[in-house]
Amino acid sequence: MPGGRRAKGRRRAPLPVPRLVVAAVAGAVALALAGGGTALATDRSVTIDADGEETTVHTFGGTVADALAEAGIELDEHDAVAPSPETPVGAGDHVIVRSPKRLTVELDGHRADHRVNAVTLDEALDQIGLDPEGVELSRARSTAIPTEGLTVTAERAPRMVVMYDTIRSETRTTGETVADVLDAAGIEPGEHDIVTPEPDEPADPDMVVRVLPVIGEPETDEVVIEAETVERDDPDRPEGEREVVTEPEDGLKEVTTATVLRDGEEDEHELSEEIVTEPVEGLVEVGTKVEEDTSPAEAGGAAAGLDWSGLAQCESGGDPTAVNSAGGYYGLYQFSATTWESVGGSGLPSEASPDEQTSRAQQLYDTVGGNWQSQWPECGVHLFG
Repeated sequence: MPGGRRAKGRRRAPLPVPRLVVAAVAGAVALALAGGGTALATDRSVTIDADGEETTVHTFGGTVADALAEAGIELDEHDAVAPSPETPVGAGDHVIVRSPKRLTVELDGHRADHRVNAVTLDEALDQIGLDPEGVELSRARSTAIPTEGLTVTAERAPRMVVMYDTIRSETRTTGETVADVLDAAGIEPGEHDIVTPEPDEPADPDMVVRVLPVIGEPETDEVVIEAETVERDDPDRPEGEREVVTEPEDGLKEVTTATVLRDGEEDEHELSEEIVTEPVEGLVEVGTKVEEDTSPAEAGGAAAGLDWSGLAQCESGGDPTAVNSAGGYYGLYQFSATTWESVGGSGLPSEASPDEQTSRAQQLYDTVGGNWQSQWPECGVHLFG
């Protein structure tokens, strides 16, 4: 591709140029008017960056074109110059010259040729309107474009979506974090805005980043944490008996809330909570031990109306402590130990009170269905005397 002619023997040093076409560098035309109407031209020192090669010239001319001529630079019709050739220059001004070069971009398998006035690939992408953040390149963005041109392969970066409440933004980026996705979408969350996933989380293809805007300043309040009380069975304590082992103590936490914009409406949202003091759980022990019932059951029915004193007189002579001389039978009604236990008695019948012995004898009568012959075959008739 044709390029502007350059002066020979100039000092060369690379000068990075971030974007092109570069904004014009304004230069003031300095003319010193001598007395008597005679004008004296001023020597100006001008720096010229020609395709990344920098040189300084001194010129008495007043325009960019004069400085270029002093440097021996002839412009091609497709060269880009900033400021324009007719712009006045002053001492210390910079002039940038970029000659045309070929840039071939194969984007997602589609090939396109471009003519660019750029030193680096980064400058060229800006000129052809391809966002370098939205593509993955086969060359570094700082790669210099040689005179014969450059061919690069590019693939579109993964698509990302950012939802700022109900506002949807779609972007592409090669960034590695959620923060990079937000930056590519041109969204800068506020100090307290809630970003999900969090900004330092890795970015994934086709991910959706949600931003919940916080309106105003968050507020922090102290909230009581009510302590619970648990019950624990105690097998050694009588059934139903309760004892407080540990009194419950309430805790305290700080809860930070804020007004957020959710689905276009203001809403209260909890941002965080911090435990100040942990609650202390109360403990109550509850007895589960079942006490053996030693009280005689009350006899009912026909037993209550029988002559029990008559039976006792016949069996033991009315002595509640009587023990059969042959052994094995005790008390007023000559209970055997086995029969006594069968109606709830404990110990020996002769050791129980007369009332308990009578009550249990009546219970025995009811238990056998009035069959007194099976219990007192000889003296039982006295029950009906």
